[in-house]
Amino acid sequence: MQSFPLTIREMRSEDARAFLEVHHRAVRELAADSYPSDVIEAWAPLPITKEHVQVVCSNAEQEFRLVAELNGEIIGIGCLFLQNNELRACYVSPAASRRGVGSAILREIERIAYDRGSKTVRADSSLNAELFYRSNGYEVHGRDEHVLSSGVRMACVRMRKDLARR
Repeated sequence: MQSFPLTIREMRSEDARAFLEVHHRAVRELAADSYPSDVIEAWAPLPITKEHVQVVCSNAEQEFRLVAELNGEIIGIGCLFLQNNELRACYVSPAASRRGVGSAILREIERIAYDRGSKTVRADSSLNAELFYRSNGYEVHGRDEHVLSSGVRMACVRMRKDLARR
């Protein structure tokens, strides 16, 4: 469980590069054993370019984005697409893994969704994150494929949580 001073706040545009860095480290270090290299490359392409940062800053789909910060360093990220109650991201830097950061981000995302009238949150979990989501009250609703923005398909676990049981 979390035992350090963690701040969870809304992401700002100046956080975009750090947001991508957390995402890339988590995918490349924590999910690499669960997916083939072509999926990892499509999911977290390197190098992180100015264009990647601009896409994150533009937030074309108006996701609600959070960052988890410890001593001024962003160590976790989360995204919620409120239009369909979809948790789109919950990633933690490998060095902060298994310390309660991801669970703290999830709790805040769920609170925001609930406060805005959502009864459930759904997610396409990566294979390596299924146990994390289960331990946070999410139920499996099937196995499928998630299509990345590049068109590459990756195996996923369809999950959902009833927020009324929070």
